[in-house]
Amino acid sequence: MQDVNERDYVLKKLKEAVDLFVTNDKAYLLIPEIRTNIGYAISDAKSVEDVAAIPGRLTVAFNRVIYCMLPAFGASDHVARVILTAMKYDKSMRSAMNLKYYREIVENLDQSNIYIFDRSLEPKTVKDKERSSMNFMVENSFRKLGKIPNYIVDLGDYGKEPSIFVLDKDPIQVVNRSLALLKYII
Repeated sequence: MQDVNERDYVLKKLKEAVDLFVTNDKAYLLIPEIRTNIGYAISDAKSVEDVAAIPGRLTVAFNRVIYCMLPAFGASDHVARVILTAMKYDKSMRSAMNLKYYREIVENLDQSNIYIFDRSLEPKTVKDKERSSMNFMVENSFRKLGKIPNYIVDLGDYGKEPSIFVLDKDPIQVVNRSLALLKYII
């Protein structure tokens, strides 16, 4: 029964965080072309099915961030892999969100709390397996910094849009960190 209660809590908290994000009238500036998702995992997450996210992602219409469906478990493979890998090294880092890359944001972040990921340096064995890139990125951030940072910057590659991942303990903290980045671009 505990697992059901925790799953309900995760869905409720994620919806609260998404609603906080979409009510900011400048949040649309943070949405990349590939759109945005935010995820939140149960405390003992083992698979994508243990991570809730927004089905279809958050998108922009008429300079407003919108989403069409309520949070659901298993709704994002991409952001779930970031969270699941982060949790291997720090069980408390249960939420993540991908944002549009801005050089101005990256230059202003605390450099001790950021990892810059250059996909061009990935081994060929990782590049051949798309599903491994997110895991490789997060694992490298831990190896380099000795911790899971709050910001991981994916510089992108041919056909891969650069982005900024914001990670934290829960989705409210992720959204607050994300919205705080607006000051560097407006």
